Amino acid sequence: MVAVDVFGDVDTETHASQLVSLPYAHGGFDAEAFRRQVFPLLAVADTAFVYGSGFETQPELLDEIAQRCPILGNDAETVRITKHPDRFFSLLAALDIPIPKFSLIRTAASKGWLSKTFGGSGGTHVRVDSSESGDTCYYQQPLPGAPCSLLFLADGQQTQPIGFNRLLLAPTIEMPFRYGGAVSQIVLSDAVHAGMLQAARKMTAALGLRGLNSLDCMVDGDRFWVLEVNPRLSATFALYDAATHGALLLQLHLMACSGERAPALPPEQAHAHLIYYAPKDIKIPAGMTWPAWVADIPPGGSTVRADEPLCSVLAAHDDPDAAYALAQARVAQLSKQIN
Repeated sequence: MVAVDVFGDVDTETHASQLVSLPYAHGGFDAEAFRRQVFPLLAVADTAFVYGSGFETQPELLDEIAQRCPILGNDAETVRITKHPDRFFSLLAALDIPIPKFSLIRTAASKGWLSKTFGGSGGTHVRVDSSESGDTCYYQQPLPGAPCSLLFLADGQQTQPIGFNRLLLAPTIEMPFRYGGAVSQIVLSDAVHAGMLQAARKMTAALGLRGLNSLDCMVDGDRFWVLEVNPRLSATFALYDAATHGALLLQLHLMACSGERAPALPPEQAHAHLIYYAPKDIKIPAGMTWPAWVADIPPGGSTVRADEPLCSVLAAHDDPDAAYALAQARVAQLSKQIN
């Protein structure tokens, strides 16, 4: 297996037969570096391409990949629809799925709304009452409640829920909605639980979604609003299938992409992961000993800049709140070791 990644962490290098590290640009992979370093690898016989984030702002790369090998996941046009707010929210409105108020232009009515970038991910692109404008920015009315998600499998026609998650923030002054992690196996009201499942079913039927997808919503009591669907492997993938380190869940993704009905995952504990952002510029010592509950480890000798992701901190417990609390305690423990 060849892995293509921006961070080039030790975990990925350990489990891949080859690691291609690419620079980050314009909200995803540097397109020219991707073409230069990855396209030759796609010419190998029996190669297929499975993808996560990095293509939302440049789905044309997926078109080019599809000309070279099969893509096991959603096609470029699905990404274009789901990441263009007007096309996406218009579709959801037609399907009678609750959505926030939004505008493609900044107006007096949208003063105080959130500004978001088309295809943005990780929350770093979201601002409050920004004066930004242009062809790649839109505005969304703020909503009450907490961000949650549904990770689900789709075979092009039907859906199969994997789990509901609480999404966490790691805010800074410049990035108040930066992604901070997630907790699985959360309990939602019956109305929201049923509503999010129904929304996933409607979108799957309308878009022909395939494989693992993540439906992100704001949830407030018995109400919810769909913010986006990530039509690819998402960060919450890592919260499930701990027994086989995600291998079974990846196999289910491949089955669903092929139109096969996948079996359900066995029941498991709640899992939490928190992104540990570097509090300052940190050079990673060679041979550093990391706790067993740390993942996405940077290579020894590398430098992680302040406010960049340094690693992920993991925890598990029968109760989601307890899993989150344990992860927080481990972040505090790691901070002492790092500093």
